[in-house]
Amino acid sequence: MAWDNIISRGLWVFIQPSNFLFIMLIISIIIYKIKPNNTNLKKLAGKIIPACLIILFITGFTNLSYWLTFPIEGRFDSYRNIINAGPYSGIIVLAGSERTIVSTLTKQTTVDNGAERLIATAKLARLFPNLPIIHSGRGRKDEQYWSENDVAQRFFEDVGTDIKRIKFDRKSYNTHSNALETFKLITPDEKNKWFLVTSAFHMPRSVAAYRKAGVNIQPYPVDYRTTLKYDGIFSFNFSKNLSHFDLVIHEYVGLLAYYITGRSSSLFPEA
Repeated sequence: MAWDNIISRGLWVFIQPSNFLFIMLIISIIIYKIKPNNTNLKKLAGKIIPACLIILFITGFTNLSYWLTFPIEGRFDSYRNIINAGPYSGIIVLAGSERTIVSTLTKQTTVDNGAERLIATAKLARLFPNLPIIHSGRGRKDEQYWSENDVAQRFFEDVGTDIKRIKFDRKSYNTHSNALETFKLITPDEKNKWFLVTSAFHMPRSVAAYRKAGVNIQPYPVDYRTTLKYDGIFSFNFSKNLSHFDLVIHEYVGLLAYYITGRSSSLFPEA
């Protein structure tokens, strides 16, 4: 794994909202309880504790995270289910739903959130039987466990997709490398549009990366996490709402990071 990925993942451990709020809450409680001589520090801790609790309440018991998701899921929604804007050169699907360890142990295709990526690709493969497919994901780090590519291959075998049509990018470790490694697998004569299949919330960052890499893509968003409609203020499902808040903030941070580091030419890519 490249150093840039190690650094970004390491930083995210600390700035991920749920982790950050928990860490700040614990540190503030410890500072407040031990009664330091620095009264200013104690006062600051006394302000951070209720602030963290208020933010946790808002993110955990309201639809805030879903309201924040509307802009990114809706950005390329106009491409949803569009299949007649060809000609097309192929289909690209991004990994991310494959549960590698469980699949290894069960010898079955096991997926979690985002399985629609593989399902939609299988559908497109049937509709366009002559198009090649590129599955972009992680190769094996440990020979005893299946990789994301291995899980995807088993899935396509199970649903009857001809494996000879599929090229597996086994070197990617994030969206940026997905785009770069995919570009290497595209031949010079494959200049028409490629379907880009990934989760709707992940599509803006993916489009930004693939456009920067020079791949002619047509978004095909799937795995919607919202209805793109207002669903009220309160939602009493703390763990789900907080998890979704982490997810959407990760995408906003990713869009900003890609733009700052030159991995994208646009902060928020246009449809």
